Amino acid sequence: MSTAKGIIFLFLMSFIFILSACKNDDDNELELIVTDNVSLLANKTINSTVLGQTMKFNIILPNDYYTNTDRYYPVLYLLHGMGGDNTDWAIQGNAKQLVQDAFKNKVVAPMIVVMPDAFNTFYVDGYQNGLKYETYFWDEFLPFIESTYRVDALRENRFIAGLSMGGFGASYYAFTSPDKFVYCYSMSGAVEGIGLASTPSIADIIKAYESFGDLPAYTMDCGISDPLVYNSNQVVHAKLLEAGFDHEYIERDGTHDWLFWKKSLEMALERIGQYTN
Repeated sequence: MSTAKGIIFLFLMSFIFILSACKNDDDNELELIVTDNVSLLANKTINSTVLGQTMKFNIILPNDYYTNTDRYYPVLYLLHGMGGDNTDWAIQGNAKQLVQDAFKNKVVAPMIVVMPDAFNTFYVDGYQNGLKYETYFWDEFLPFIESTYRVDALRENRFIAGLSMGGFGASYYAFTSPDKFVYCYSMSGAVEGIGLASTPSIADIIKAYESFGDLPAYTMDCGISDPLVYNSNQVVHAKLLEAGFDHEYIERDGTHDWLFWKKSLEMALERIGQYTN
């Protein structure tokens, strides 16, 4: 991304951050919501040595998790955007209902959905106030989740998705650690990076591989009216086509908002269902 584009991108993302900061404080008071086939546990915590603080996460569990105690489940790591937190997908993204419906309609097999808090770190080390978020994710968070909950920790049962900044984070993790995830879904992702060494274009990461056979399957989904990332998604898509990397690219009506991302989550769950059903 050019310097000018980077400045514009950061300005618009800062605007989104301000809007997100205006959320009602009551939004963070969720604790446990149980429905007929899904349990949402909110604001669970992990003490991070890497970050020097307590970190929060939300997690969705299928209700048979509590009765079928011998069963281990696939897992989806679902990442928020800039200005968001671990509650965004539950509150604004209606994730509990969407996951519940997907289970009920057998779109996807029962699985665990994990929604971490990443502040505004871009999911990398050093971007925000020197925080080593990427180190935290790999060294502390993922091992904690997969040892605390009954996660089937095989690559073929591990998925990652995210919106905007989280679309970058999901893509970055999927293609810098391709042995960890079988599939990645980017929703309005900042996939061209923002011009820093720690936040490179996803196309550059993928193109650096000599062959693509062992890389995760990849979907890029972006709204044609998105003022933030539509152009950069087009650029990355074109570079991946040129490199011969097989991927799914979706352009559809919509902009950089929750109406678009809720549909993205439905579509992501449909695709994940091809692996879990």
